[in-house]
Amino acid sequence: MIALPIPPFPTFITGGQYFAQKGTSHFHRTFPVFDLLYVRKGMLFLQEENRKYDIGPGQYLILVPDTEHKGYRDCEEETDVIWLHFTVPLKNHLIVKNQAIDWSYVYKKEATFTEPAEYKFLIPQFGQLKRKDIMEQLLQQLIQTDKEQDHSPDDYLQKQLAFSELFIQLQREAFSIPTATEKVCEKAMKYIQDYFQSPFKMKKLSEELMFHPDYITRCMQKTIGMTPVQYVTYYRLNLAKRMLVQSDEKVATIAKEVGIDDVTYFSKLFKKEEGLTPLEYRRLVRRE
Repeated sequence: MIALPIPPFPTFITGGQYFAQKGTSHFHRTFPVFDLLYVRKGMLFLQEENRKYDIGPGQYLILVPDTEHKGYRDCEEETDVIWLHFTVPLKNHLIVKNQAIDWSYVYKKEATFTEPAEYKFLIPQFGQLKRKDIMEQLLQQLIQTDKEQDHSPDDYLQKQLAFSELFIQLQREAFSIPTATEKVCEKAMKYIQDYFQSPFKMKKLSEELMFHPDYITRCMQKTIGMTPVQYVTYYRLNLAKRMLVQSDEKVATIAKEVGIDDVTYFSKLFKKEEGLTPLEYRRLVRRE
């Protein structure tokens, strides 16, 4: 586990996504900041100092600063990876043995009128995400590129907030049971993922979950920062992006496969959300 005092929170630097091709491996380096690697598809084989990790779908590894790491084995299939670089103020982290913890262990000192509360976060260095969909949404926010806002203070600060929420979720995953709000959100996301190819109806979602539409919307906004309608769009476009990179299917075919029959509308929606047309995105990610 990586132990670090809170506050201050770790600081997000930058992030991105890459597709490691079959037969390639992670490069050899010693890096001055933390590097979080999350695998969405495939398998990544990494070695940090003398310890080897096989990182599969839904798993993450946090590489520690100033340690030597490298790929110890080539990828056996195309591997979809999200990476985040972050730093810890004052570099006051420690590496400790894995142990059973709860919030009472993490909570170290109550706040006073002049001093903040103190915590000691213990984040597993390697792990399997339990709330995979919620965590992937936060990761996606951090690597999202908005052409109009990418360099604005608002965009940068929003990413810092998302990164702080990601860290809190990582700590929760180390010991807790999902809250009622998170459970409703997960059920709504699961329904959308199962029926994304059909026209989305809030009424049907409400009937399936047996909760009022407003309550479902509040739960999703609180947990992943999106309404059900926004998540439908996000999920469809995320699938489309993978298909654009991993296949040579026409844009019209991909649009229909993700539940959008009108290819013109799909292209406009894609460019609005991604800042690129579908074909521009395909060429950029493939580096053609």
